[in-house]
Amino acid sequence: MAANASSDTPVLSRRHVHILIVGAGLTGLIFAQGLRKFNASPAATAHPTKYTYSLFERDPYALSRGGGYSLSIHWALSNLRDALPEDTLTGLNDCLVNPYAFEQGEPGQFQYLNFRTGEQVVAFPFRPGSSARVSREKIIKLLMTGLDIQFSKHLSDISYPTDTAVKAHFADGTSAIGDLLIGADGVRSKVRRDLCPGPKGQTRQLPVRMLGVKVSYPVEKVEQCRKIDPHFYHGGDPQTNVYSWFSFIHLPRPTDGIPDAECQLTFSWPYEKGFLGREEPTDMPATNAERHAWMRQLADGWAEPFREMIYDLPESTELREIGVEDWRPEKGAWDNHNGRVTLVGDAAHAMTIFRGEAANHGIVDVTSLMSLLFGEQEDSPKAVDLKHVVDTYEYEMIERTYPATLRAHQACLDANHFASVKDGSPLIARRAIKVET
Repeated sequence: MAANASSDTPVLSRRHVHILIVGAGLTGLIFAQGLRKFNASPAATAHPTKYTYSLFERDPYALSRGGGYSLSIHWALSNLRDALPEDTLTGLNDCLVNPYAFEQGEPGQFQYLNFRTGEQVVAFPFRPGSSARVSREKIIKLLMTGLDIQFSKHLSDISYPTDTAVKAHFADGTSAIGDLLIGADGVRSKVRRDLCPGPKGQTRQLPVRMLGVKVSYPVEKVEQCRKIDPHFYHGGDPQTNVYSWFSFIHLPRPTDGIPDAECQLTFSWPYEKGFLGREEPTDMPATNAERHAWMRQLADGWAEPFREMIYDLPESTELREIGVEDWRPEKGAWDNHNGRVTLVGDAAHAMTIFRGEAANHGIVDVTSLMSLLFGEQEDSPKAVDLKHVVDTYEYEMIERTYPATLRAHQACLDANHFASVKDGSPLIARRAIKVET
């Protein structure tokens, strides 16, 4: 709250900065953990600014919409490790989708396959220790360690009651006042839509339709998939331009005595005229049974085990539509109200999943903002200048993520046009925090 608090150091008057974190997903939780770590450190005692926070989540309880799938943390892995308190960091390996592969020193490789023939189109190895494929459900639970999360807090409005304060209003009639509000509320962020009203705050749908499924298969059945890669693989069909992705969510160790592995599959096709010779684009099938039949139709003729992974899905397995959409941050697109509100993660730069970088950019957003908040005034008696911090953060974030959203956009289009997957395609280009052009 926009107020001053006295310091143990007699020379200084410490500023108290209260941060409202809207959204308890990956980025919101990492930010809260970073605050928890900083506040427990000796640096916090001497710092001219005292930080506190409140963390709000719209859902009624943790993972109420399901645990999601799995995700790769690669070039942001060191940032994540630096951000987390020790009691949270020690549990990171427990979130790995294939802990046995990690223990055996098998990092796997990035490979894109021709599903008709089973041949590799491109493959390159991962350096040991350079990446972590984790279960989203497990890492979210881990990141909740030691945090006070206020659930069922659906943001309805943001106001600015004074020149230095920001107020979050919730649908249940409650509100909260702070000095800085961070929108970490996902792809369809309410904070973003408040800052960018009308169409300019809305995501844009790509001409691709996608299904996602989480399924348990016997460990023996997925052994053929594990031999291809211990973590994930993806590929396409040159005859239809269909794209699919396979990943483990949890593969038990051989000694665990657990009979089933939890897996994820995504399945997409171009939403355009001429697909499969049809005059009009092919819409998402309406019923679950129709979706199963549609996936089997499109996987017919694929090499094994790719065809089998589709055909053997139990009929009761729910096939969910996944929105394929993005939003690109542009300089000057919103007013941060003198450093009182900003965006991180998917709220700041919604990008397609086809380069697997969204979480990594979200982690860097959070660690960059924390570095500015905590580090800039370490050797100065001056309290934090939120306007300067937020302006500096947003400038770097937009410089980094605007081109990243463009690359992810093109990767999505290339994935669903097999002939486009060649040298220069961002779908198969190496992942990096910044790509030289």
